[in-house]
Amino acid sequence: MITELVRTSDGISVGLHRLDAGASGPAILLLHGAFSGHTVWLRGGFASLLRERGFDIWLADLRDHGSSDREPAPRRWWFEDWIDRDAPALLARIRDRVGARPLGLIGHSAGGTVGLGALARGGAHAPMDAMVALGTPGPRHMGPVRLLGAWGFRAIARSLGRFPARALKFGGDDEGANVFGQWMSWNVRGRWLSRDGFDYLEALTRAATPYLGVAGARDLLFSPPYACRQIVDGIGSSRKDFYIAPTLNHPGLVLDPRAADTVVPRVAEWLHAVLG
Repeated sequence: MITELVRTSDGISVGLHRLDAGASGPAILLLHGAFSGHTVWLRGGFASLLRERGFDIWLADLRDHGSSDREPAPRRWWFEDWIDRDAPALLARIRDRVGARPLGLIGHSAGGTVGLGALARGGAHAPMDAMVALGTPGPRHMGPVRLLGAWGFRAIARSLGRFPARALKFGGDDEGANVFGQWMSWNVRGRWLSRDGFDYLEALTRAATPYLGVAGARDLLFSPPYACRQIVDGIGSSRKDFYIAPTLNHPGLVLDPRAADTVVPRVAEWLHAVLG
């Protein structure tokens, strides 16, 4: 694996890891979700399985994770910094490395939201040629349990200055108050709205990039299938597909050994079909 640091527009260094420097197939950027880093794609073998299917795999660490810079003080960074600063820098570096080869993005949970946000900001100049989101829900029709959870998570992050994911055994990395808090606010309010007023979901209605949404049949709280379907229904792409992985829950879409026989083959076949 080859690791480099990529400088974002606000001067932050974020980690980018290439699984195989000799790979020549379509390039795929993998974006982790909350409470984790690039190693989540290695633990269950997801990244290696995609490489075996002919893809040039790149793994990112969003700011405050893995090999990337840490937040210098509480409440300095926002979730939209992942979208508007980290993702464009990472995609641009990969594009510089692979040239005209097709470039796709796979994001899990919050990583899918980041990829979709970058797609929305790109407008007619989409930064990727295909997009896959694993367990990434839309923010509408949350229901009382999910709405209460989002509100409570936001309150914890704001009161403590970070969301204590390690203490709560949600994952290996805590999240910054405004990073996690802004994302939860979008779920509470039912809109993905940046601080400058940009409406990511509205902009996605005009997206043309092929999109695959994947949900876990047993993901009943974080990203239930009906919530993931919201993105598929709302995105403007003429090529958009939806797959519900049987028996899998939210983290299982990446980490469960059964994903090797369900999620990975479906995603790989779809990517090869749209990227060549």
